Amino acid sequence: MILSGESILERLSDGQIFRQGTWDAASIMEASFALRLANDGLLVKGEFYDPGVPYTGSYISIEPGEIAILSTIERLNMPADLLGKIGLRLDAALKGLVGLMGIQVDPLYGQDQDDERLYIRVANFGNETVKFLPREHVFTFELHEVVGGVQPPSPPKLSTWPRLKQQLASQDASSWSYVTRVRSETVQAEQRVRSELTNIRDYLQPLVMFGIFLVAVTILGVAIAVIVSVRDTPEAAVPSWVTGWGWILLMCTLTMATAATAAIGGFTVWRLAKGR
Repeated sequence: MILSGESILERLSDGQIFRQGTWDAASIMEASFALRLANDGLLVKGEFYDPGVPYTGSYISIEPGEIAILSTIERLNMPADLLGKIGLRLDAALKGLVGLMGIQVDPLYGQDQDDERLYIRVANFGNETVKFLPREHVFTFELHEVVGGVQPPSPPKLSTWPRLKQQLASQDASSWSYVTRVRSETVQAEQRVRSELTNIRDYLQPLVMFGIFLVAVTILGVAIAVIVSVRDTPEAAVPSWVTGWGWILLMCTLTMATAATAAIGGFTVWRLAKGR
């Protein structure tokens, strides 16, 4: 059976679930408790911030693909007849955050430690940086009743934080996931492809421009030759349609073609000179 908000408040008032002075009544939901983010007891960007050592940034930021360890302000004091289930609140999940931890908090958790809290390992599988303010509600905590007796562990477990650091000490780049490495390799491959395309474009562009220049010069030479030949042609040899308006139309067409070709050639030479 899941405890309602009213039942959670009764337990909290009796000193159960969380230690006095570490919980806030405003965090009690209809059938769960919203856990607040602490600014210590963290692993952010590969750097550990031990309990009591505050995080120095304004926001606790988790980059895309990055893994972090977050902790709660609330200190645990679980009774023998309750167990907890941890989950991410909707706002955090929509940002791309995914939990990488066991979701169950056993009965009696925190009773043999004066300052035990919850440590949750998360990964950012989204495309944007996830940012949280200290004391922000990030996780949800459901309380379930346990049927039957529960015995304390023997010998008592060590505090969670030292165990976390011991396990992570043997891992390479413990703040980064496989997703990050794949993403980084993909980005590098895209950069290499863009660089190769740029090199090809820079190599081919002068050749293309030079080809355009040669074509323009050829057309220009043909147009000038036609104009000169028409001017020097005896009147008797000129076709009958090259008279009056026909002559004017022919000369206008050749003149415009010559001017356009000269402009194309000049622009090509300018682009070639600029590209050097």
